[in-house]
Amino acid sequence: MRNQGETNTLASNKQLCDLDEYSLAHVFLFLNVGDLDRCVLVCKKFQHIIQRVVFPKKCKHALVTGSDHGVALSPYHYTRRKRVKLDENWRYGRYEERSYFHHNVMYISQLAIDKDCLYMTHGGRLQAHRRTKSVHMIDTRIAWMVGSVGDSDITSLAKKNNRFFAGRMDGKILLYEHGSGQQHLQAITNDVIKAVDFNKDVYAVTTKNESTYVFNYSPPDRELLYDGDVFEHSHVYPHAYETIKLNNNLLAVGKFHCSKKRALQLIDLYSCTIQQLNSPSTAVYDVLWKDEHCILCGNFDTTMRLVDVRTGNDEACWTDPYNASVYCLSYNGTYAVHCGMKYHYRTNLYDLRAPNRCVQMYFPLKKNSNFSPVYRIAADCSQMFVVTDHNLRILNFDADWAATKDYASI
Repeated sequence: MRNQGETNTLASNKQLCDLDEYSLAHVFLFLNVGDLDRCVLVCKKFQHIIQRVVFPKKCKHALVTGSDHGVALSPYHYTRRKRVKLDENWRYGRYEERSYFHHNVMYISQLAIDKDCLYMTHGGRLQAHRRTKSVHMIDTRIAWMVGSVGDSDITSLAKKNNRFFAGRMDGKILLYEHGSGQQHLQAITNDVIKAVDFNKDVYAVTTKNESTYVFNYSPPDRELLYDGDVFEHSHVYPHAYETIKLNNNLLAVGKFHCSKKRALQLIDLYSCTIQQLNSPSTAVYDVLWKDEHCILCGNFDTTMRLVDVRTGNDEACWTDPYNASVYCLSYNGTYAVHCGMKYHYRTNLYDLRAPNRCVQMYFPLKKNSNFSPVYRIAADCSQMFVVTDHNLRILNFDADWAATKDYASI
């Protein structure tokens, strides 16, 4: 039998590479990408564990880049190592910034992205710009457009696949199918259209002062411009809302002001009933469906809330460190929520797994005394698109050389 001295000698001679693969993988999970890159060079055993176990596991639990939805929106194909590195850049504020489409007259563009194009509005025109793999990130030349600048301003936009649904200031709605080139313009009200959304053949529209409309869509027979009405009224609710989002038969709506602090409501399209949720909000500026049971809402009271529609109660709440209202939201499908804030072009990054904690804040460069809110926001796994009063700003996080701008702990 070994005595105590022999056992201590054997333990002191044990090296890191003598550990089993499970233990090594657990240790490596605490290292950043730079440290892991150096460990890969030590031996083939380390290389195998890091490439086959550590990077896939880190990638799976990554805040921004772990989402397949965010990766699908990007024009790039990233390795797991690169996705982990990108996630570190998001967390530590490492990015480069570019601004495009400056206009002197204040105008709030509507925004949508996919892996091929950036879609935005200017006046009454919807235009597409190719996303590129160059340092400029987008081609400023218009790839295609619908409408003209002289038309009534587009005040809201929803996109799913190749279908675009927009509301105008003159009370008309525009439906455009990019694949077929089919478009339809239909007048539904004399009021300003505030928000639109659609799901399959159900379309919802809310106005600034009057009502909220739900339509059924009947596709026209002809593939070219169709002059008849293709939207049939299903129901009209005598309430106007600031924002709306459809999810199957449920319509999440937010009021611009509610003195009873019940601005977040839910409309059941089957029973045509309106339910006031218990989330204590005076005003709701944006809503998103996290899943079929939960809503994310950005509020006037400087909070973002996660609300369960089954109970009507808040499940979690995040408060802005600088007491700014939340103007818009973007959700990556797993854990990350990007919020556009009221002041200083600022955006916040929140982790749904960590309530009431701001992961990072991004302050784009300010070249004048303008303190614009962020009105619209869209993001994939490596880039964030921000609409302000006078331009579009793109933050590119695939920039390992960029300076770190860490505002997480101020």
